[in-house]
Parts: sequence; C-alpha cells; structure tokens
Amino acid sequence: MNLRSVLLAFAVVCCMGASPVGQTSGKVVKIRAAEPVYKLKSGSTVEAAVVIDIEPGYHINSNRPAESFLIPTALKLQPLKGLTVARVVYPKAKLQKFSFSEKPMSVYEGRVLLKFTARALPSIADVIPVVKGKLTVQACNDQQCLRPQTIDVEIPFEVTK
Repeated sequence: MNLRSVLLAFAVVCCMGASPVGQTSGKVVKIRAAEPVYKLKSGSTVEAAVVIDIEPGYHINSNRPAESFLIPTALKLQPLKGLTVARVVYPKAKLQKFSFSEKPMSVYEGRVLLKFTARALPSIADVIPVVKGKLTVQACNDQQCLRPQTIDVEIPFEVTK
C-alpha cells in the first residue's frame, strides 16, 4: 500500500467520524423530567411527565410507527417499592410524508410530552424516590436515520405522610 492510499483511507475514516452516519440519536434528542421534583403525599397520586426535545430538522418515530420495521419511541419506567407508575400516555403523532417513504410516517418533532400517573402507596416512608426510565428512540432527518439509542432519564419525587 502506498502513501497515497494510506492518506485516502485516513481521510475517509476522519470524515466518517464527523458525519451523521457516526452520530447516534442521543445527539439530537434530549429527555428530562418536566418538573424538578414531583411532590405527593403517601396514598395520593400525581400526574408526571417527561419532556423530549428533538433538534430542528429531525424527527423520531411515534410509539406506533406506520411501518413494522421502524423503531418506535418507547419510554420504560422502572418500578419502585412503594411508588407505582401507570402506563405512559403518548401524544398524538403527526403524519408526515418524506422523500424516502412512499406513505406518510407517524412521527414526533420539536418538543414532545410523555405523561404518566404516579401513586405513592400508604406504606411508603418519607423519602425522595427517583423513578428511573429508559427512552428508546431513532432520530431521522429528510435523508437518513441516525443509529437508535436508549437514553436514561430520572424523575424525582418527594413523598410525605
């Protein structure tokens, strides 16, 4: 292999690292709890939510994508002793046509709110439990999709008697 071939291979590898092909969805999708702390009394419930912010120019598939091979947006919340969480409620998706798809796709863009209800059981102690969750997403733009990624999120609660 001559020097020219080595330099060309090096340039290709460097460019790939800077291109969207090397990016993961977590670079353009951010998630956080909608409130700094959700306060509730033992035996009561509270409506809680997480916020997903998607960079302009990108979208993520909804929780019910139009095609079975697409990766759906999914938030999985880990159960905690003394604090239960109801199923996640996803917002209505936007049906949008893209150049790479023959039919409209079910997507989210911009800011998305995923809601759920948390209930503190009467037996829970005065603690500040943190519900941990994992958001699976695949971000795409009009030309390509980034690698799917699972992003961690923490939702803090303050429970009093």
